[in-house]
Amino acid sequence: MSRRPSGAPAAVRITDVARAAGVSSATVSRVLNGASTVDPELARRVREAAKASGYVPNPNGRALRRQRTDVWAAIVSDLQNPFFTSLVAAVEHVAVRSGHSVMLCNTDEQLAREQGYLATAIAQRMAGVVVSVTSEQESDLSPLLAAGIPTIAVDRRVHDFPGDTILLDNVRAGRMAAQHLLELGHRDIVCLAGPSGVSTTEDRLRGALDALDEAGIPHDDRRMLRSDLRADEAEAMVRELLAGDRRPDAIFATNGPVTAGAYRAIQESALRMPEDISLVGVDDDRWTRMVRPSVTLVAQPVEEMGERAAEQLLLRGQAPDAPALHLLLTPRLLVRHSAGPRRPR
Repeated sequence: MSRRPSGAPAAVRITDVARAAGVSSATVSRVLNGASTVDPELARRVREAAKASGYVPNPNGRALRRQRTDVWAAIVSDLQNPFFTSLVAAVEHVAVRSGHSVMLCNTDEQLAREQGYLATAIAQRMAGVVVSVTSEQESDLSPLLAAGIPTIAVDRRVHDFPGDTILLDNVRAGRMAAQHLLELGHRDIVCLAGPSGVSTTEDRLRGALDALDEAGIPHDDRRMLRSDLRADEAEAMVRELLAGDRRPDAIFATNGPVTAGAYRAIQESALRMPEDISLVGVDDDRWTRMVRPSVTLVAQPVEEMGERAAEQLLLRGQAPDAPALHLLLTPRLLVRHSAGPRRPR
């Protein structure tokens, strides 16, 4: 059995605070847990006694009493993507204000890791989960709902999830990108999408194809390239594309890392943006404003998505049976310098 080091001060107990304030331990517990039914003068005495004695509540004991911790899980699919870093930062901003902490979980696009993190959230009685799933069809959030854990699905759809969702209007995002390129006179447009199981890039691809259809522009399936949503693979694909005999007029890259990979590949070629080829990307990462030419892109309201998700977790904790929230956020087209009018070859 472990012993307290000789001379170390004893931990202040709730009974010590009660004795100093001249109240019962039950009254101290109610005050420190935010009850509003305690006489204001008694509550003031309790708080002053707790502060003077250096009393620190035991979070484990409180979690056992409430059958919940004060911890949220933020489960994201790719922590190397700056979008998810910003998303978690926004969630944490609200969490800290409300007395919660956030455990960050990176699935790295692996379903087994995602399932493990969901099981951990249940086993540790977490107060809530914000999750961007690995797969629209294969991810399963029903165990969280069965365990009564407030859960918000963000960024990506989950095929049978009846709970709260906060997503970008990704079809609109893809349509905006393609329409901008069409207005610049481009007709041979390559779309860099992700795996078919990822709803974000799949919807952006669909929006782009809808814009081409409405403009009467036939699209070639060979111009719809699938990557693993990582910059290195996108860079290799674009490098091979640009070295071929049939160079496109423009490229639409459907997420942040893919945009970075496409940009690098174009820079390393002998082509110039936008004189020889145009690029429209997604996600207003810092680098997109620092490079020359700066990147024309579709921006997501990532801070709003994270903050709204966290606020919904707080509301869901107070009203578990309230109707589900299904929020669709609006993208913005930021016109910069990587896309320009098509020039005759």
